[in-house]
Amino acid sequence: MINQITMNKLYDKAVLLIDDDAAMLRALDKVLTEEGAKVTSVEWAYDALEAVTARKNHIDLVITDLRMPFMKGVLTGMTVVHTIHEIFPGLPVIVLTAFGSPEVKAECLRRGAVAVLEKPLDTAQLLAAVESVWPD
Repeated sequence: MINQITMNKLYDKAVLLIDDDAAMLRALDKVLTEEGAKVTSVEWAYDALEAVTARKNHIDLVITDLRMPFMKGVLTGMTVVHTIHEIFPGLPVIVLTAFGSPEVKAECLRRGAVAVLEKPLDTAQLLAAVESVWPD
């Protein structure tokens, strides 16, 4: 069953998904697209930062994994959250992580995330977090 409230909030919104797990990207893309969002998916943190910078206000929401590759070595999603928040403070970011702790959640929120969700997550959790981005 489609959540009508969320669908109205997501309809025609541009969502940027960032995760190095292709299966996770496909699953998130499917859920959000079915809710009416226009989804762009990237696997690399560098590509995500480039997409946000190049598209500027054309992205309404970013959903990012906390751990992902960045060229050589690893750039955490924490850096992505911080950078996006610095460049576009009004752009909401939801963080996904399989390595959550109260400290990690607090740090993500301190750096600008609007929500932190632990993997594995279900559709209801994701849609509730998205719904909270655009309160009535």
